[in-house]
Amino acid sequence: MAKFAEKFESFARIVISILMIYIMGMLSIISLSSTTGMEIIGEGEEVDSVVIRIFKAQESVIFYQDDMLLNVIMLAVFGIICFLILPKMKKLTLRKELIFMTVWTLVTGVIWVNSSMVQPTFDSAYITEYAQKFASGDYSGMSDKYLQEYPFQLGYIFMAEIFYRIANANFGEQETTIFIQVINVVFLTLIYDGIILINHELFEDKRVRHVTVVLLTFCAQAVIFCSFTYGIIPGFAFAVWALYLEILYFRKNKIWMAIVSAICLALAVMIKNNNYIVVIAMMIIAVIQMLKRKNFLKDIAYIAVSVVMASSVLPLVTSHYEKKSGTELGDSMPYISWIAMGMCEGGRAPGWYRGMYSVTKFEELELNQEAMKAYSTNLLKERLEYFKENPQYRKDFFYRKFASQWNETSYQSIWNNTVRKQYKDKGKIAQWVCVDHVDAVKSYMDFYAQLIFWGCLISVIGCLKNKKNFLAVSMPLIVLGGIMYHMLSEAKSQYAMSYFIMMAGISAYGLCIMYDIFSKKMQKYPRLAGFFPVYEDKEEISEESKPEPKPET
Repeated sequence: MAKFAEKFESFARIVISILMIYIMGMLSIISLSSTTGMEIIGEGEEVDSVVIRIFKAQESVIFYQDDMLLNVIMLAVFGIICFLILPKMKKLTLRKELIFMTVWTLVTGVIWVNSSMVQPTFDSAYITEYAQKFASGDYSGMSDKYLQEYPFQLGYIFMAEIFYRIANANFGEQETTIFIQVINVVFLTLIYDGIILINHELFEDKRVRHVTVVLLTFCAQAVIFCSFTYGIIPGFAFAVWALYLEILYFRKNKIWMAIVSAICLALAVMIKNNNYIVVIAMMIIAVIQMLKRKNFLKDIAYIAVSVVMASSVLPLVTSHYEKKSGTELGDSMPYISWIAMGMCEGGRAPGWYRGMYSVTKFEELELNQEAMKAYSTNLLKERLEYFKENPQYRKDFFYRKFASQWNETSYQSIWNNTVRKQYKDKGKIAQWVCVDHVDAVKSYMDFYAQLIFWGCLISVIGCLKNKKNFLAVSMPLIVLGGIMYHMLSEAKSQYAMSYFIMMAGISAYGLCIMYDIFSKKMQKYPRLAGFFPVYEDKEEISEESKPEPKPET
C-alpha cells in the first residue's frame, strides 16, 4: 500500500503539473502577442468586416494584437522590480506581513468603493434587492420568475440578508449597497491573508511568502472588482480558507481543522456554486493524502462530511426560504443547459451567455425541466458533431473562448465600474482609473497579468520537479479545474477573477526559482551582484527559518 500510495501521488503530481504547464504555457505566449478587451460600443461605432465584427452591445469582447517587444521588455522590468524588492524583505516576519496586507487591502478597498459609488444593476441588483426585502420580512420575491430560473443565487442572498439585518439593526435602514461592497473588501483581505498562509505552510523557502505579499499588493484588478456585489469574492474567501485548513489538517492532524475546513467549503458552495470546483479539487487531494497517511477513519470521515455538507447546504437554504414564503420554487433549469450554451456561439464571444439557448428557451418551454433537459441534450449532441466535422472551427472556437476569459486581464473589473449606474458621480480616484487614464490602467493590468502567467508557468514546472511536496499542487489543481470547467460551461472573464488571484499566489514560487537563476548570472557583474544576493541555504532566506539555539547544559 505504501509503494502504491507513493506511485499514485507521483502520478497525480505529474499529470496536474503537465496539464498546467500546457495551459499556462499557451496563456503566457498568447498574452505576449495579444490582449482581450472588454469595451463599450456606442452608436455609430459598430464594425462589420472580414477582419473584425463588433456590434453595439453592453458587453463587447474585442481581440487586440499587442506590441510583443514592448510586452517582453515590460515583463522583464516587472520581474527585475520583484527581484530588487525581494532581498529587502529578508527580515520581515509572517505577523508583520499579514498586518501590512490586511491594512493595505482594507484601506485601498474602502477608498475605492467610496470613490466608485457603483450602484448594482441586472443580476447584482436583483439579488441585493431580494436580500434587502428578505431582511425586512418581505418574502414576496420568492414567487418571481428570476429565482426559479436562478435558484442558486439564494445562497448569496442568504448571506447578504444576514449582513443587511446586522447593518439595519445597528446603523439604520441601508439605502445603498456600499456597505456590501465594503464587506467584499473584507473578504478580499481574507483571500489575500489565506493565500499568504498557504504559501507559508507549503514552502520552507520564506521568500515564496515574501513574493506573494508583493504580488498581491499590486493586484489592482481585485481591489477594483470589490464594487461588484456578487458572490465571487465572498465565496472564494471561504474556499481559500477551506484549502488552508485542509493543508493544516494533513500537516498537523488536528481534527478541528478538518471540521472547520468542511464548514468553510460548504459556505463557499452556498455563496457561489461554482466553488464545487474547489470541492472536487480538495477531495482529490484528500484521497491521495489518505492513501499515503494510512489515517483512514479520520480522513474518510473528513471527505464524507465535506461532500455531504457541500451538496446539501444550498437545498437547505432553498427549503428555508420556501417555508418562510410559503412558495415552492419548482423545477429549475437543468445543469446540462449551461454546458450546451457554453458550446454555442455567444452574443459577445464563443460560449458566453446567450438566453436563446438557456433562460429564454426555458421560459418558452414553460419552465418544464424535462423538456429543457431534452432540448439541451440534443443541442449539445449537435454541437459536438459539428465540432467533429469542422476541426478548424473547433480550434478557433475554443481558442477564442479561452482567450476571451483568461487573457482579458482586467477581468471586467473596470467594465463593472463603468457601465453600471452610479449613486452619485465618481470620486477623483475612480474617475482617474475608469475614465481619464483608463488606457494606462489597462496597460498596467496587462503587464502585471503577464508576470503572473509566466511566474505561474515556472511554478508548475517547479512542482513537476519537486517530488517531496505534493501539496504544492493544491492551488494549481484548483486553477486547472476552473479553467477546464469554464471551457465547457458558460464563459465570462469576471468568473476568472478568483482563479487569477490564486495564480498570483502560485506564481510567487516561480519567481523565486527565476530569482535564483538570475542572481547567479548577476555574480559575473560585480557592480550589480550586490543588488541580487545569492541565497546559499535556508538560513539565509529568513530569520524565521533559523533554528532556535539549544539551551546550555
